Amino acid sequence: MPPFTQLNTPYPSIVYLNGFLKSKQIESHQIDLGLDVVQELFSKEGLTKIFDKTGSENYSANASRIIALKENYIRTIDDVISFLQYKNPSLAHAICENDFLPKASRFDQQEDLEWCFGTMGKQDQARYLATLYLDDLSDFIVETTDADFGFSRYAERLGRCANTFDELNEELKNKKIIHH
Repeated sequence: MPPFTQLNTPYPSIVYLNGFLKSKQIESHQIDLGLDVVQELFSKEGLTKIFDKTGSENYSANASRIIALKENYIRTIDDVISFLQYKNPSLAHAICENDFLPKASRFDQQEDLEWCFGTMGKQDQARYLATLYLDDLSDFIVETTDADFGFSRYAERLGRCANTFDELNEELKNKKIIHH
């Protein structure tokens, strides 16, 4: 499956195809490139590479704020991803505290969290805040690294009504790719 199709659950066609091949005694393995890419990007190592590629250009106030909070983002990213993967549920209380997550423009749009999450509890509130945190980082990547980046639609404009691969091929030639 291509990256950035569906991050919250496996795309059904992969599971069906893998099951069909195994039913025919054909060895097969399935991987989710979207999840693999996101886990690589949104890790201490991945964010460090992204920040290292960020020049001293004239960025928006939001991107400049994220750059100023670079060390906080790098310090917290692995814990946030671990929490979102249900590997560290006890982190919910820390995430809900005002000083754990670095905050950029997505946090400006917060509603009254006590009113919104009152009876649902800290886990849901922390997931919401962790999502805002990732959305801030996504906005940063779009502005500084790759204008086509998106969690569920990467370079969608290239696939709309395309009858050749010329435009896609040209984009790939021009991309600043971060190698590991």
